[in-house]
Amino acid sequence: MRITGIVLALAAAGALAQGEKVVVPVPAKEMQPGYGVVESVTPVRVVPERSAAAGGSSGKAQAARPKYRVGVRMPDGSVQYRDLDRPEFKVGDNVLLTNAGDIVPD
Repeated sequence: MRITGIVLALAAAGALAQGEKVVVPVPAKEMQPGYGVVESVTPVRVVPERSAAAGGSSGKAQAARPKYRVGVRMPDGSVQYRDLDRPEFKVGDNVLLTNAGDIVPD
């Protein structure tokens, strides 16, 4: 448990040194499908949540992965977030958030 905290702290320090935020994955329960407009594209490091059922992960697997967190403004005024491997969209793009949690061009 203590080693995991150290690994996460080191990953966070490395990411912060590069100007990236360290975040946890967006929970699936917060993902709703619909159309919206890209409001932000932010480089982040996503730290995977530790799985207690699988006994956790090794320190190497706990390292934060580089991603892009895309904020999408929905018609009701709310903002939803998705994490992408590549910066495929830019601010102002019209997009569709799918049931599977993907972002596709509108």
